[in-house]
Amino acid sequence: MENKSTKYFKYAIGEIVLVVIGILIALQINNWNENRKSNKIEKEFLSNIYNDLVIDSIQFTYYVETFKSVEKLHYQLYQIGINNEVLDSINEPALIRRSLYFKQLIDKDFKEKAFSISNSKVRKSLITYTQLVADMETSYKQELERIISDDLRPFLGIKKLYNTKNLFQIKDKYFNDYTFKIVNGLNLVDKNKLIAISKTEEFQQILFEINLKWNEFNSRLIPVIEENNKLKGLIKSELNNY
Repeated sequence: MENKSTKYFKYAIGEIVLVVIGILIALQINNWNENRKSNKIEKEFLSNIYNDLVIDSIQFTYYVETFKSVEKLHYQLYQIGINNEVLDSINEPALIRRSLYFKQLIDKDFKEKAFSISNSKVRKSLITYTQLVADMETSYKQELERIISDDLRPFLGIKKLYNTKNLFQIKDKYFNDYTFKIVNGLNLVDKNKLIAISKTEEFQQILFEINLKWNEFNSRLIPVIEENNKLKGLIKSELNNY
């Protein structure tokens, strides 16, 4: 009886060990599956962020080119108004009132989502990027956009610099829609009047302020572009590990 009890006891212990091993294996397989699912989700998340960053970078290139064109026009109007220089031509006059369509795909809303990223370098860079984008957006909307809409555009309208006739001549009219076409030589802002008004102190004061705001916006844009490039590089490297 003692021998039988010992055998049964060993058998029971063996059964328990096998059950425990089975549970551990099942847990390991379950963890492996969960990790695989998490990696798949994170890979897809990072891929989407990378694609959005590429689209954002295209928009930033447009911002840079717009800034350069506006800056050139500002300087020309300064030369005419302050230095009394005679220029054969100036940049597209309508650039003086140009504003930007401002919406990045990766914005401050992604800051919370960044904490789900396992790679610390990617996570920190994404948080930094969203903060830089937020700073740039604040600079634009609270400073540059405000002076364009509240000060400059009403001033140009009061001084009758807008060519209403030209505005409607550059449209192809259809029954249900309007589509714009390019017509050379039809400026929405009168070039000659803009040159004339640039010689007034009132305009130069507005030009001073708006040029400062454009340059401040550009100074916020540069680190955003740099961090965008850095983050794309980190994500591309991380995606190769999956």
